[in-house]
Amino acid sequence: MSELLSNAWSGWLDYMGAGKLAGLAFLLILILWLLHLGDRRQQFLCGYSLIFLAICICPVTAGLLMLYQTKFYDYEWIWSLIPLTAFLACGGTLLLEWFWKRYEKDKTGRSLGVFAMILLLLLCGRLGNKEWIVENTAKERAGVSQLLQKLEEDSAQELYLWAPQEVMEHARSLDANVKLAYGRNMWQEYLNAFSYEEYSPEQREMYAWMVMCGRYGRLEVPMASDLELVGEGPVPGSMLDWEKCMIEAMQMGVNRILLPGNLSEEALEKLEAELQIKPEAMDGYYLLRMEK
Repeated sequence: MSELLSNAWSGWLDYMGAGKLAGLAFLLILILWLLHLGDRRQQFLCGYSLIFLAICICPVTAGLLMLYQTKFYDYEWIWSLIPLTAFLACGGTLLLEWFWKRYEKDKTGRSLGVFAMILLLLLCGRLGNKEWIVENTAKERAGVSQLLQKLEEDSAQELYLWAPQEVMEHARSLDANVKLAYGRNMWQEYLNAFSYEEYSPEQREMYAWMVMCGRYGRLEVPMASDLELVGEGPVPGSMLDWEKCMIEAMQMGVNRILLPGNLSEEALEKLEAELQIKPEAMDGYYLLRMEK
């Protein structure tokens, strides 16, 4: 329960960091209550929204809601209980109507009031776009986009890719034509909410090996206990079989493999000797062309 309470509190801070629309809702409820605006149905909407806003913000009740949702979803999901957009639209319309009637003869005042309401709304959030999506990953996504373009130009076949996590994370959203050995739901559990298919043990080992290969810069690597992996993975401390991973990738039909750019010379020479494929440097990675 302490974990749930901690997640609820930090979740509220994260939620408010992406915008202040929930705070604006409280302000709007206060204004509507003071001015006695709205009919019975609108008053019910205000009351319902106020109650669930308070429930979602209070760490104790938010933790209980997260427990009710089986602890599977992140804190942000419990806000689906509140018709926040509908309430802001309804309350804003009522307030605008009141303001319009009160300053019916003052056109300048009405215009300034409308402008102030619109400005307040725009200043209260990014309308759904979180800061880390818009700003923090822009450079990384641009690099992956250029990399995918080079890989697609390099092959006349459909691109079937196996690469480090930072590439696999953005590849599908940048180009839907790219086929991946696995996706983000390999390490982000909430993405499996509506999926009933699981990755094979071989695919999980492929992911684990690629991550650990990037950590150590060599082919023979152990499984780490702190590796984020959905489902049952290799036993922590056990050595991951890189040759088995390569064979699995070829059997899946992967035709391009990107390896971490920190691989040692010894590892590169061993790859070339065992696979008869020379690794090629490409944008900070090493490329293996797995021709059929």
